[in-house]
Amino acid sequence: MVVMSDPFDALRSPVVPVAPDPDFAARLRRRLVQAVSPTASQEERPMTKDPTVRSRNGSRHGDVSYITLGLPDLAKGLAFYGAVLGWRFSPGSSEHGAQVDGIVPMMGLWDGEQPAGGRIHGAVLGFRVDDIAAAVAAVRAQGGSVNDPHSEPYAMAAEGHDNQGIPFYLHEMPAGGGELAPGNGEPWNGELEGDVSYLTMVVPDVRTAQAFYGAVFGWTFNVGRAGGAQVTGVAPQIGMATRPEAGPATPGVILGYRVDDIAAAVERVREFGGQARDVAQRPYGLESLCADDQGTPFYLHQF
Repeated sequence: MVVMSDPFDALRSPVVPVAPDPDFAARLRRRLVQAVSPTASQEERPMTKDPTVRSRNGSRHGDVSYITLGLPDLAKGLAFYGAVLGWRFSPGSSEHGAQVDGIVPMMGLWDGEQPAGGRIHGAVLGFRVDDIAAAVAAVRAQGGSVNDPHSEPYAMAAEGHDNQGIPFYLHEMPAGGGELAPGNGEPWNGELEGDVSYLTMVVPDVRTAQAFYGAVFGWTFNVGRAGGAQVTGVAPQIGMATRPEAGPATPGVILGYRVDDIAAAVERVREFGGQARDVAQRPYGLESLCADDQGTPFYLHQF
């Protein structure tokens, strides 16, 4: 069979890619970002992993029960993390907050004041305790400060600071059943993309922090390189350092996030206004130290 060519082919010009108009590209990006931002009718959809429901608030005394990520601008945070990590959000308790759907542990973004006053740029950890009255007494005995426990819809709660000034929450959670305890005593670094993979607690003095958190939560430690220690048996995995190998030495908490394709995630960080170092090979996997478009440091991990 003879295939006839189209006589109009000779009149057509070659296809040459054209760079999009910058204003159009910006508008398109905003529309795509809005598609993953929260809506008033959106309800949080708990992520399940058959055959049981994933525990999002820890399961043992000393596990991380909740993370507040304090940011200068909530809307920018929703756009950035939605685009980079694929997070979806549900409305928070006020216009200053939003809940991240499905990830472990449970997390909220917040640009308002903290319960004790003042604003925080960075992560504040909440810890699950079996007996909040006993935990409050232990905090005070170790030189920390904490308010009296109060009832919230989700737990008995208290807010405080350790004896080096790092803020935290205490949560005595209602008893639950049928949940998969992350880690079961083994190191837990997330299961799905967007989960928290690791927590780096940057503290002024590691030995002081070991004594405080060991007394309050019963944590035990594997001491690593000089100035660092790993907490054993908690979820997610936590390390302490006065100066991380990569990352700022400002006291506080640096979050790490699990991703399936770290090279693609690094490109998204840069595309949406953040900064990312080149991917480095570590003994445990691939890592990149990043900062979001508001200067909040974090790690990406591919295991």
